[in-house]
Amino acid sequence: MAALRPSDAARIFRDAVAALSERLSSDYGELVPDASAERTSALLDRLEAGAESTRGIRLADDQVETLDAWIRLADNAVLNDDTREAAARKRIGDDLRAIRALAAPRFDRLLEDDRETELGA
Repeated sequence: MAALRPSDAARIFRDAVAALSERLSSDYGELVPDASAERTSALLDRLEAGAESTRGIRLADDQVETLDAWIRLADNAVLNDDTREAAARKRIGDDLRAIRALAAPRFDRLLEDDRETELGA
């Protein structure tokens, strides 16, 4: 992926969440509170506000946790036997990591999530 512009981050995040949500049979936010509708919406609002700011996008810790939860969901399909699905999820994960690199450069790896979920995220 080419260098991500702050003005593209919200659209890319919205598209990634929509694509991942379509693949689930239940609400991911119910399984993983970090990805709740409220937190996901707050992250999207921050990405949209950051695109307008001269300072760029800077995420708070809880917003990084929300982004990481969606990255983990994308990463879960890498073990999928369907190679097209795994490739699509890898692209989504790469897009989300590009947002993370732009908006949360102080974190060099995903924040840990010790909770057990049905999806293994």
